[in-house]
Amino acid sequence: MTVDNLGPARRRGRGDALLKPVSSLNLLVKQHVAPMLKAAGFKRSGRTFRLVADNGDQAVLGFARHYTDPGAAVFDVSYGIVPAPYWEWINRHAADGDSRAPVAFGPAVLSGEVIPPPHAAHAPDAGMPFRARWALRADNGLVCGEALATALHDDTVPQIVHLLDRSNLLRECRRPALPVVRRVPLTRVEIFLRLDEAPVEEIESLLADVQLTSPGDQFITWTRRRLSTRNGSGLEA
Repeated sequence: MTVDNLGPARRRGRGDALLKPVSSLNLLVKQHVAPMLKAAGFKRSGRTFRLVADNGDQAVLGFARHYTDPGAAVFDVSYGIVPAPYWEWINRHAADGDSRAPVAFGPAVLSGEVIPPPHAAHAPDAGMPFRARWALRADNGLVCGEALATALHDDTVPQIVHLLDRSNLLRECRRPALPVVRRVPLTRVEIFLRLDEAPVEEIESLLADVQLTSPGDQFITWTRRRLSTRNGSGLEA
């Protein structure tokens, strides 16, 4: 197969039929995104990239394809911040050792979009969420790829590294501003972020403000069980 700089590729044996634009998106990720994110410490799986902090907190960045334009590969680039205690809560029913890894566009306490510049956007004059969509066309592969790499390098990666510090993440969750969105109630976020180190009395004070979502919501019970496990490991209350 030959590819013309991220533009339409032609496949032998199929009447010289054009490949789907998603193939060009995969190539864009390979050429413009993967090398830069790898240098920043991210691990790659397909179109998903993961950065893991020393405490187990993760940032997961991924690409979502939208089949809305036959002449372009339209896609979003989004990331989520997944603190380790939050992920324990999400996987609380999983068997030991059977917990899946966080996924792009999956559960997260906070998520953000990588916004394209107008010359790489699918609908540059539209409101959210359409303004966040990138458009890779046959004639803009290099421009789109370079714009995405620049946005990631200059803005998104530094922001992700900043947010993998729990103190910074808590401050951001208290006053999120688009394109960053908090996806978990603030009191629960603070509990997740302080659960490993805060005195038990402070966690209990926060639990008093938790609003349960249903009679079966076990968040308070789970938190107290998690606290008892922490204390049993030798940490001071």
